[in-house]
Formats: sequence, C-alpha cells, structure tokens
Amino acid sequence: MPRISQFGGMTFVIYYNDHNPPHFHIIYNEINTRIDIYGGTYLKGNVPLPSSKEKDVFKWLEINRSDIIKVWDDCMAKRRPNKIPPLY
Repeated sequence: MPRISQFGGMTFVIYYNDHNPPHFHIIYNEINTRIDIYGGTYLKGNVPLPSSKEKDVFKWLEINRSDIIKVWDDCMAKRRPNKIPPLY
C-alpha cells in the first residue's frame, strides 16, 4: 500500500493491483474513503470527508491529476510509485 501523499491529517494511498475505476484511498481519523481519479467523485458507498477536507482533496486532485494517474499506472504494474506533493 504505497502512501502517495499526506497533508491536513489525511493519508493518501493507492493499493497495488486494486480494482477499476482508477481511484485513491484517503484515510482521515476513522474515515477510509475512495475518490475516482478521473471523475473526482466518491466511489459508490463511500463516506464523504468533512467539507473543509473535501475541498482540499479536490483542489489537490485537480492540481496533480496527471501525476496521480501515473502513480495508479505504476501501482497496477507493481512498480514503486513516486510521491505526490502535498497541498500544503
């Protein structure tokens, strides 16, 4: 489970050999949720983050989408991915 970024008390991970659609996991306190990389939406059945955290996540995704896609591709190929810079 590569940790690809961390900020605001949130940890961002992508699992090796995870399922489609391409997504990342966010662990924040007791919340473990998943965000679709291309659509920028929660995957079905996932608990949303608090609105202040959600705003930061979607801004981070918008800024880093192409790098996050590269990380997804690396993880699916079982290659060690690069880290993504935090938002702050």
